[in-house]
Amino acid sequence: MLIAAIILAVLAAAHWYLYRRLVKDVSREGGPWRRIGTVLIWLLAANTALLLAAGPLEPPFEVRRLAYWSAAVWLPMLLYLTLALLVGELVRPLLRRAVRSPRRSGDVDTSRRLFVARTVAIGATVVAAGGTAAGRLSRPAVQGPGARGVEISLPFTGLWLTRNSPARQVPSHGTDLLGGRYAIDFVAVDDDWRTSDSRDWRSLLTTEPPEIFHAFGRPILAPVGGTVVAAHDGEPDHEARRSQTALVPYMLGQSGRLRRGVAAVAGNHLVIALPGGGGFVALAHFRTGSIRVSVGQQVVEGQHIADCGNSGNSTQPHLHMQAMDSADLSVARGVPMLFRRFREWPAGPGSGRVRELAVPEEEAVVEPLPPLTGG
Repeated sequence: MLIAAIILAVLAAAHWYLYRRLVKDVSREGGPWRRIGTVLIWLLAANTALLLAAGPLEPPFEVRRLAYWSAAVWLPMLLYLTLALLVGELVRPLLRRAVRSPRRSGDVDTSRRLFVARTVAIGATVVAAGGTAAGRLSRPAVQGPGARGVEISLPFTGLWLTRNSPARQVPSHGTDLLGGRYAIDFVAVDDDWRTSDSRDWRSLLTTEPPEIFHAFGRPILAPVGGTVVAAHDGEPDHEARRSQTALVPYMLGQSGRLRRGVAAVAGNHLVIALPGGGGFVALAHFRTGSIRVSVGQQVVEGQHIADCGNSGNSTQPHLHMQAMDSADLSVARGVPMLFRRFREWPAGPGSGRVRELAVPEEEAVVEPLPPLTGG
């Protein structure tokens, strides 16, 4: 709760700072820009509040989709703008000494201050807009629809939401470490595409028990027939974090988990060797004590091998899976995956389409389908 309060206070201070430097300092009291700028800052602050609440409270899909795209633009802009204005604090006194104001009685210093404030504000806004645009335009490569890859099936039943898809970026998780270049995450959802039926103050500010999520305890199936070559169990299922304020300190612990090794990141996991030396598939974050197979055992596609959990580097119960060229995650290199027949809803309810040998889109809901039979 203390960390959540600090983060919220920092965000409030950042928005107040934007008001001070972009509205109050550059406009005269009672003027049109003072009124318009004040309204804009309040709207941006409301947008930030929406972004903080949309994930934990899981509003209707349309609102979540709007928040998703808004976050991709406004949050980088907020960061760049705040940093640029802070750098402007160093330039401000130098400009005030260098700039000569028109000599009008009683208005010399005021004119100088307005000119400097407007110059710094415009410069910071240009830098922030440029940085945001550059970030959007320099997106990494994606796994396109024509890519080749290991052919496997979705390892579950029912509806699951796709996260960190290589259809959005490669590396999908932002790193090539631990063979995760083409990894993909799935989160179980209900018919309303919500990950949990429970939402309260903890969803917004702190951690929640993993048992309240639809994914927790759901059966995970073998995505392909093969041989189990690695199995690790015994990692605890820790508290879940939908709250953006709870995610910040958790993300700061990423390097520590990496130093502790594969088990601290993957949690309870399995590695299956594909027949004929065709590579390996890893599935991670299982519920502690739920693994049903052992090293050396042959599994068939669709076999119940474990239950979804929240072990390892997991912010809420979900399934992480990846294909790779080695059974050792510490040295493996990721390879693309293509999923057999499934239905995908990429743009909300009613947008369903059937896909074959494809990778799901980011934030799309998917459901496995039985293979077509000849006849």
